[in-house]
Amino acid sequence: MNGRKGTWALSYYGTFLYRILLVLFLFFICRFLFYILNTPLFPGIGAADWVKILIGGLRFDVAAMLYFNGLLIFLMTVPVPYKLRTHKRYQRLIQWVFYCTNGIALLLNCIDFIYYRFTLRRTTTSVFSEFAHEQNKSGLAFNFLIDYWYVVLIFAGLIALMVFLYRRVKVREQPAPLRGTIYYIKASVIFLAGIVLAIGGIRGGFRHSTRPITVGDAGVYVKRSHEVYLVLNTPFVFIRTMGVKPLKELHYFSDADLAGIYSPLHTPADSLPFVKKNVVVIILESFGKESVGFYNRELDNGRYTGFTPFLDSLAAVSKIYWNSFANGRKSIDAIPSIFSSIPSGLDPFVLTPYVSDSTRSLPKLLANEGYHTSFFHGAPNGSMGFLSYTKMIGIEHYFGKTEYNNDADYDGIWGIWDEPFFQFFEQKLNHFPQPFFSGIFSVSSHHPFKVPAQYEGKFKKGPLPVMECISYTDMALRKFFDKAKDQPWFHNTLFVISADHATVSYHPEYQNAWGDIAIPIILYAPGDSSFRGVDPGVIQQLDIMPTVLGYLHYPRPYLAFGENVLNRKGPGFTYQYSGGHRWIDGDYLLFFDGKKSTGLYNFKRDRLMKTDLLQDSAQRVAAMEQKVKAFIQQYNNRLIRNQLMAPGK
Repeated sequence: MNGRKGTWALSYYGTFLYRILLVLFLFFICRFLFYILNTPLFPGIGAADWVKILIGGLRFDVAAMLYFNGLLIFLMTVPVPYKLRTHKRYQRLIQWVFYCTNGIALLLNCIDFIYYRFTLRRTTTSVFSEFAHEQNKSGLAFNFLIDYWYVVLIFAGLIALMVFLYRRVKVREQPAPLRGTIYYIKASVIFLAGIVLAIGGIRGGFRHSTRPITVGDAGVYVKRSHEVYLVLNTPFVFIRTMGVKPLKELHYFSDADLAGIYSPLHTPADSLPFVKKNVVVIILESFGKESVGFYNRELDNGRYTGFTPFLDSLAAVSKIYWNSFANGRKSIDAIPSIFSSIPSGLDPFVLTPYVSDSTRSLPKLLANEGYHTSFFHGAPNGSMGFLSYTKMIGIEHYFGKTEYNNDADYDGIWGIWDEPFFQFFEQKLNHFPQPFFSGIFSVSSHHPFKVPAQYEGKFKKGPLPVMECISYTDMALRKFFDKAKDQPWFHNTLFVISADHATVSYHPEYQNAWGDIAIPIILYAPGDSSFRGVDPGVIQQLDIMPTVLGYLHYPRPYLAFGENVLNRKGPGFTYQYSGGHRWIDGDYLLFFDGKKSTGLYNFKRDRLMKTDLLQDSAQRVAAMEQKVKAFIQQYNNRLIRNQLMAPGK
């Protein structure tokens, strides 16, 4: 120890190693902060699990450290004269390179302390595309900073710790500067060795067969797929998703065998004539199933009432499939799933190169049958890329904040308040020619979780701020239906009501891999009194398109990755990707990492998902694994081959 009090002097390469280890130490702290702030989302992790998570985490931390510190490593190992290396200005340059690059890495980790609970994924570069069309980015950022002020303090604390620890060690002064051939030989050897070690660290090994590790490689360190996000760190995920490579074709089965196991091709199920009923699809922002009392009468020892009194009353006269699920955790996952019956994989479908593939989505198929098609979203036009995608799938008329044309009803952040926008929606429907297809996406049940000033204190708040907003949107729905029921088109309409995704929850029954994709899906046909009742089976967003077409007796072949729940054998299935593949078949949920099954749970009997049945259910696991493999193979290969339409279409 010398120089300033509390400052250690090490050799040049000792200082270099110290700085590298400092980055890994900071990433280690971030992993535990990430876990502490999201503990309810990772139940049941024991000591043995943590050992594997930390071993795997170190592998990904090393890779992230090398990605972000490539310039630092170059500056500290490139063979330059020793006097230049130790010169104050050169060391100051290295210092600021260290602060800037690792400050960005720490910021990315801190963002996911909160953002993860909404998306259930580490943030990827797709986040830029998701918010590219938002017109109030600064306002959104400001609200997040205010609401999650403690994360700002954590970030500031991490930066302060980084600066403090960096400055505790400096290069020890040599009695006589090294020079000559021996110095340059040594420096060159270390420089080349550094390159080799960096390549090995980034690739995850030195074997010839080893490819650079990717997000999917984290699955080997966990039992349940969502736990890969404890192994991963956001800087690594962010870097690895830059310029995401296209999907790879899979060959679990031959094409002939594949079609017999699972096929997304649909042919007419009956010979009944096509019924040109209107179709209205209502997508509700962040309406997790937990918020709907109809589905949760047993919660809180039977005292739970939920936050959606109108939706509860509507469900009682609708067709309900008890196990209803989203196929993603983002709004941009929902639109392709619901309108096109195409799920998302590692990245949202709309952000992949395959979004431009030739498709025949629900609105396009109906437009070909003479339907008027429209979509309503109260946000600024183009928000979330909805305008672009809805046009791509055949929706002719788009109504957003621009068409509403009254900023007095603008919430200042996301769009027009739901109550006036749903009234606008109803008025427009009254003037559309029948038959029509129309969709609407609500906006008010969203961060920063506010309701219009005149409704403050009018709704039950609940333990989560989003619940008050859900009650407000439920009221907006009631007022919409109060007016719509008197219109001549009403009884000739099939209404489909679905959340876009689930959201944060507070009951332990929903804080697991079943609950975090559980949403309400309600099929309501006011002119068909026989179309109601509760079915114990499964429905997912992917099923909406084929079910609507089945209800209308659509007469032509089409492609959809879901199924018509009105005409199927068995209880139904659900697919969702979250760090790995989740496959629901009836009451069972299987985790599959792409190579092998890693967990099996009966979520009906085991709501908290504490008992892994993988080792005791070989036959069931094999059957479910066969189906999920076939589904993934159809998905990957059809996207790659641009085969998203029925033959001849």
